[in-house]
Amino acid sequence: MEYATVKNKIAEVMRKSILVRKIFYRITGIVFLREWYVKRKIVKSISHKKNINNILDAGSGFGQYCYFCKKKFPDAEIVGIDINQNYIDDCNQFAEKAGIEGLKFRKEDLTAISYKNRFDLILSVDVLEHIKDDIRLLSLLNDAVKPDGFIIISTPTIYRKHKKDGMFVDEHEREGYAEKEIMEKLKNSGFSTIDITYSYGIWGDLSWRLGIRNFMKLSESGKAGKIFAPFYFIAVFPLVLLLMLLDYFRYNKTGTGFVIVAQG
Repeated sequence: MEYATVKNKIAEVMRKSILVRKIFYRITGIVFLREWYVKRKIVKSISHKKNINNILDAGSGFGQYCYFCKKKFPDAEIVGIDINQNYIDDCNQFAEKAGIEGLKFRKEDLTAISYKNRFDLILSVDVLEHIKDDIRLLSLLNDAVKPDGFIIISTPTIYRKHKKDGMFVDEHEREGYAEKEIMEKLKNSGFSTIDITYSYGIWGDLSWRLGIRNFMKLSESGKAGKIFAPFYFIAVFPLVLLLMLLDYFRYNKTGTGFVIVAQG
């Protein structure tokens, strides 16, 4: 079962009700270490800044980061853009039914956006590795952010110590970035790097392989695997959570992911 297929099945379940989507947002906020890191950057690096009035989620997916930002910045106008029309329709329907004002989703090609000095904060979570011309995308995002605005980027590194999993990275244009490479690309696109943090260090990477990776592998291993997978995940999750906490609260000298804060 391909990762994209799994995401589409999740989308089918979420569109059933507002409550189901909110529960899903809560679950992803617990089981995905990536969200821990991105949300921490939003809270610690951005939330104390003044005048966060316009936010762009560039590659909004299921909309969980837009929803989080709306709670942190209730007066902000938030736009989520994605290439998947079904995700856009589902997120707009959720925002409308939940009565969330100032939250809109649009189908747009990120490599063709034309915003100019509009956003105080831009999120780019697991997007760059999917874009062939990543420098063009970064330049367009730099055009979109205000001169004193910020971008938070989450993207893989090249520092993986285990064999890559095709079901997760087959749609990637590149495996990841070296630190020097991503910093140079940000600089050449007009950004100044403020902070770069490694995520998924030794403990976080182990938590991902033990939890999400094995769960997905079981889910694609036939009918018995699909039935067993949820029970497996529940059984190992206490250990997975402990490993995530170890990763989150320690300093990682390296890791399989970056979380970067840069200024326009």
